[in-house]
Formats: sequence, structure tokens, C-alpha cells
Amino acid sequence: MEDRAALLALGYWEFDQSPEGIRAVLDKPGCRIAGADLIRDFHAALRAETKPVKHTFPEGEVTFSSTGEMTILYWHEGQARAMAGQTPEAIRLFRHSLKPAEENFGGWNEYVSASIAFLSDDLAALQNERKALKSYGRIVSQNLTVVDRLVRCFGQSYQEAYSAARCSEAPGN
Repeated sequence: MEDRAALLALGYWEFDQSPEGIRAVLDKPGCRIAGADLIRDFHAALRAETKPVKHTFPEGEVTFSSTGEMTILYWHEGQARAMAGQTPEAIRLFRHSLKPAEENFGGWNEYVSASIAFLSDDLAALQNERKALKSYGRIVSQNLTVVDRLVRCFGQSYQEAYSAARCSEAPGN
């Protein structure tokens, strides 16, 4: 695995979003759990610092968190654990990534809830969340595509439903 200390020393954006960050670990066969553990440890360090999490883009600086709490890291760790078959832990982490209603932009909570329904083997809930997500229109197209894959390949592993080409055929209604 990449140098753990070097990865943990990265800033949030580089760790979570750059190809040289956690994605370099997660993309290696057999490294999902190690990557999930690394996300967990990185997130714990951010929370322990209790400092704002910021990144400077060409358009200016963005503050992602004033406290070090980054709920998207629960999501990314949960995805890695779901893909590795650690379903109960993934569900717990996905629940931590839910936003308060006033921060539920673009159907995030519906996307997360659909993923939880898939992992919980609840097809009716998955279909209900898909319908709710679809009501957001074009702004959710990427997440809706993922949920369509989950519906289409319901009963398969999260890894299979999320990634297999056969799960991409003919969008659900």
C-alpha cells in the first residue's frame, strides 16, 4: 500500500478527491478494507484537530467544515466497506452521512437511503427512494444512475450492482 503516513498527512481534498489520495489505495485489488480503515483514521484525525477543513480552488477558498467533521468521509468509508462485503458496518456509516433536511441538496438523503435499502435487502424501500430521487430531475442523474443499477441488480453484492456492466443496461422506470 502507498505510504500510510504520507496519505494521512494530505489535506482533505487531496486525500479524498485526487487520484493520488485514497483512490490510489481503493483501486488496488484486495485493498478495500485497508482503504476503508485509512479513511476512518484520516477522518478521526480531522475530527480530533477540530479545525476548519478548507480547500483553495481557482475560484477561491471553500470551507467544507468548521469542525473537521466531514460526513462525506462516512459515505466513502461505507462504500469501501460495502464493496468489501462489510454490510452492517457500511449501513451504519451510510446513516452517518445523512444530512439534516435543510441540507439535503440534490436528493442526497434519498440516494443514501436507497443504498441502505439495497444493503438491507428491502426492494420496496429501494424502489420508493428511487422514485423520490427521480423527482429531483436532472440534478441527480449520476446518483439516479447508480440507484437504477442497484434496482436492476437487486440481490447481488453491492460491488456487483455498483460496477458490473450488465447492471447498467436499460434504465429503470
